[in-house]
Amino acid sequence: MNYKELFRRLFTLIASPKKAWTEISCESPRRDVMGGFVYPLIAFCGIAVLLNMFIHKGFSRDVYQPALMDMCSYCVALLGGFFLSAWVIDILRQKFLGHQSDMAGSQCFTGYAIGVVFLAEILAILFPQFFIFKWILQFYVLYIVWEGSEVLFAISEDKRLTFTALASVAVIFSPAIIRSLFNMLSNTLG
Repeated sequence: MNYKELFRRLFTLIASPKKAWTEISCESPRRDVMGGFVYPLIAFCGIAVLLNMFIHKGFSRDVYQPALMDMCSYCVALLGGFFLSAWVIDILRQKFLGHQSDMAGSQCFTGYAIGVVFLAEILAILFPQFFIFKWILQFYVLYIVWEGSEVLFAISEDKRLTFTALASVAVIFSPAIIRSLFNMLSNTLG
């Protein structure tokens, strides 16, 4: 696993999305976005949750179970949000753009777009006082999806805005929906 490349790609997506999407489109075959980008960012989020709990509540015996439950909640939400977003984007591409089903392409697009959401989660967990930056970064996903849709999918201008809005909603809100469902189930069952 090349963490230097992961952080370089994440920084490029934030600093220059068009350049990042152009690099992604030129990769042949497309990199394993899940193993090389999505899973490590989810792991960093889990580590951030544990660090936050131990820093603010100490290392007492009573902290371990809530810390692990919270970590599981975040990891399941982010992973489930990734797959839900990829599925929604694949359906949008089929129904709205007339493309053939290409889950690998949709996962590639979703994986890099949702990386900014993962970064926002990590920062909000580690620095809760800067919660506003989480929302700023999440809405920056609109611009990242806008640029990526042009480069990867060659969407016409008349459909690009609608696709960007719908895909961004899926990318931004899917993890929150999955987390709410997971928390509801874990509270009901245990």
